[in-house]
Amino acid sequence: MQLWLYRSAFALYAVAVLYIGWRGFQKSKQSEAQIDFWAAGKKLGPWSVGLSISASFMSISWSCVYNIQLFYWYGVGALWLLPIPWLLAMLFFYLLTPYFRSLPAFSQPEMIARRFGERARGYLALPLAFVFLVWGGAEIYAAANILSPLLEIPFNGTLILITLVVATYSCMGGFSAVVSTDKLQYTLVALFIIAIAVVAAKVALATGTVMDVLASIPPPPKSGTTAFAIFAAGPALILMTLLTYLPGWAVETDIWLRLQAAGSNSDARKGILIAATNSFLFVAILPMIIGLAALYLYPPTGSQIPAELSDGAKILAVLIRDHAAQMLGAPMIVGLSAAATSATDTCCNVVALSLSYDIVEPYLQSKAKKVNLRLVSRIMSAGAVFIAYVYALFTESLWDIFYLSSGILTTTIFIPMVAMFRPNSTKLQVEAAAITGFISTFVFYFLEKNGWLSRFEPAWLASTGLGYIVFGLAASFAAYWVSKTLK
Repeated sequence: MQLWLYRSAFALYAVAVLYIGWRGFQKSKQSEAQIDFWAAGKKLGPWSVGLSISASFMSISWSCVYNIQLFYWYGVGALWLLPIPWLLAMLFFYLLTPYFRSLPAFSQPEMIARRFGERARGYLALPLAFVFLVWGGAEIYAAANILSPLLEIPFNGTLILITLVVATYSCMGGFSAVVSTDKLQYTLVALFIIAIAVVAAKVALATGTVMDVLASIPPPPKSGTTAFAIFAAGPALILMTLLTYLPGWAVETDIWLRLQAAGSNSDARKGILIAATNSFLFVAILPMIIGLAALYLYPPTGSQIPAELSDGAKILAVLIRDHAAQMLGAPMIVGLSAAATSATDTCCNVVALSLSYDIVEPYLQSKAKKVNLRLVSRIMSAGAVFIAYVYALFTESLWDIFYLSSGILTTTIFIPMVAMFRPNSTKLQVEAAAITGFISTFVFYFLEKNGWLSRFEPAWLASTGLGYIVFGLAASFAAYWVSKTLK
């Protein structure tokens, strides 16, 4: 009976988002402008902007797995490792929204191309596609990791099922379908996270008062101190997290696109405020409650995390299995499915945009090829999801995924975007910074993981395992300044 409910809940959700995709397909046929497929007609209201941004970060991997895992690992100190950097990024976008929207381009690579040429456009589009491909793959992986045992479908089969659903409605409706489904997905994910927090807190409080439970929470396994130490992650990791995330997130494409697609500056700013409010609740407060409750209910033995939690990655699945009532399980499956698809479609939309709008379509137009560009866009949208599926097959650690991918935004995209606003920047400088940042980050990541880079790092930096980002950013800066002297 329970299995039937879970599978029916997933099927019902899949039908709902596919219907929204079909509605988007019918609507898109009424518009002849190719940009409308990617920009939803540039008529998004504040709630569409805000809820779409919210749905993208209220994801299965970021908020529902990794963030809760961080709170289990570090206690309240995990606020510095995701929620605080994200809220700072929201503040940055709110302040600069009018300026960003005044720029004469829809995508960031397109804006680079207007000043530095089409080749520079490709040098930014490819790294962007890679970063969001990684994030999309992480979403599919994290979702399948939780849904597979609940639906009793093999892991690879669950991966394929999620991929097919997202690819279908993204292909049909484009960005409009992504935004439209985001509204539904936001509501479902919000209810899911609230329900999990209530269940976790209720089970924990069944053993004593609030003060008793708080006093009994054991030290987090990766901090060695109290669960309420605000700087438990350590100054080095906090500093490196801010350095890794903030520059890259300040130029994050999925937020940029939603601001550009808003109907006005006022709508865009109101959307950011809505997203920031949701961030505070669903990225900071509720995941912290769930993580601390899990720490109390499934205490580690020193630094050893219970095997059933899989290093903390399966906290949600275990909570649902052990404590969610049977009838509550079906709505939770719907919420999990929404969390899985909301960020997957956002990430894969950016992948498709970067590859199609910024590389393939300009090339076809430059060669005067008579091709149906809308068809190309649809194929690329579906293809991006399937590429993310392939990446998901090789995913293991969300920690590495999020730091490496966000680090690439910082080392590869940030400097070229800053160069846009420097009047003396040259085409060669932008190209050199992008290429060097992208390649060097991977090289230094490999050296870091094999212990070779730590020989040259101070102990505080080596302890974080994130020194490769400092070296990658330094290499990108060096390439930018050295190339200034070249003709």
